[in-house]
Amino acid sequence: MIIDRNASVVPPRFTNKLLRKAMGTCIARADHEDLLASFLWVHEGQIARDIHGFLERHRDRVQRERDHAEQRGEGEFSDPPLDEDYVNVAWDTEVQLDKELVLAQAACDESTKQQQTMREDYGDAAKIRERYTRGAEPAPSPLEDLIKIWDACIDASIRVDNILAEDRHRTHAIALDEARMLAYRTSSCSLTLKDIRAMHHAQFEHTVAELARRDGYTIKRAHGGAGDLGADVIAIAPDGKTRVVIQCKHTRRGATVGSPALQRLNGTARQVHFANVVVAITNGYYSGPAKKFARSQGITLLGTPHLEEWATWGVPLSKILEDLR
Repeated sequence: MIIDRNASVVPPRFTNKLLRKAMGTCIARADHEDLLASFLWVHEGQIARDIHGFLERHRDRVQRERDHAEQRGEGEFSDPPLDEDYVNVAWDTEVQLDKELVLAQAACDESTKQQQTMREDYGDAAKIRERYTRGAEPAPSPLEDLIKIWDACIDASIRVDNILAEDRHRTHAIALDEARMLAYRTSSCSLTLKDIRAMHHAQFEHTVAELARRDGYTIKRAHGGAGDLGADVIAIAPDGKTRVVIQCKHTRRGATVGSPALQRLNGTARQVHFANVVVAITNGYYSGPAKKFARSQGITLLGTPHLEEWATWGVPLSKILEDLR
């Protein structure tokens, strides 16, 4: 190959004579095919580096988002009713991103392996020329495998976008609920557990009925008494079809409700009061046998935490019942 010393690109003027002589010998042997093969090989290497950079950026992004989700899951929120909701969203996102991170790291590892294969041919001018010679037996190109990895990574990036979009959607919905709950908590309608504990049991029954009315239920019975057969409050859900029978157990000492009280309710709620949904509610707690009996008979138990959500924070009864199914 003849060097045009007036061209914009010329070989470097090495200070070391042996190096200068070696490079001159290589240049003298080179022809047009050598130059084209070298040019193609260099650009294959550039494409390989670009793909690897894309894979690394994707992996690092997944790692950052995964770590952020983990931090959110371990964080503490100021308003207890929605702590668990926020944590569940963060946990779901973390689990999904953990899976994507494994795939992303595997893609980077495979990309590194393919680039190493290409590096092994670096400097072998004869082998590189043979690679592009017309009619030569085609050798499998690492770049083909890298392109497949890149395509898969694009799909993975879209999946991660969807995971994060779902996270934002769920978190935004919780934030809206939180705003409504905070507004209710500061209103005159909010009742604290202390307020409820100070009530008479009859007032507690009326309160339960009024809370259900607030949530769109039609009240058929607002309090119990002699002959109530276990049903203190009977309400029709907003759908106009679902009949909810509620037994109220009020305590001023945070007492525990046992299974005998539930057994009476279970014996009459469906057979006598034609309940579709049977509910027991207390500002106290339920014993282990009571919980076991309720599960076996399809009775929904609302204890202190659920009562606080309903009365203090304004969470609708329908949502509480749905969450407890």
